[in-house]
Amino acid sequence: MQTNDRIHPFPLKRAFCFGLLLYCLLFRFAALGANEIVRVFDYRGFDSNGVLVVRGTITLRLNETDKVKGDWNLQILNRDREKELGKQDGAGKISGYLRNESIFLNLSPGTLGDNVYLDGKVTKADIFKIRGKWGRYGFYDGKIIEGNFEMARRNDAPK
Repeated sequence: MQTNDRIHPFPLKRAFCFGLLLYCLLFRFAALGANEIVRVFDYRGFDSNGVLVVRGTITLRLNETDKVKGDWNLQILNRDREKELGKQDGAGKISGYLRNESIFLNLSPGTLGDNVYLDGKVTKADIFKIRGKWGRYGFYDGKIIEGNFEMARRNDAPK
């Protein structure tokens, strides 16, 4: 008895390849987060006269590269200076890098023309304290305002 039904291996091969690709992608995404270090810091920003103007928390996520990502949740303490101090009130994303003892963070990645940057030094190997300068920069104006900042790692931060 002869039938005209044949098994076509092409759809099975395509399904197998798709499943293998999906497995590899899921494995890769799981591996990316496996070596990530998360640190939460209490942040304090001062104006050029040493007056505390911004306070809040910054969370940094570091991996095996020198790239740093994270989030910030900051509050400008004097509402009269909000326009002058720039985008340092509310919450946002961070991008930057950590090389040796130097760290550079952009509090407004993806924004062109009104950025707040943190340029600091790490004081211990496990990133316990960071101190440096913050600055607000405009596209045409260059540096608009600057001051010092300090970040102290919270003891309850995830390891």
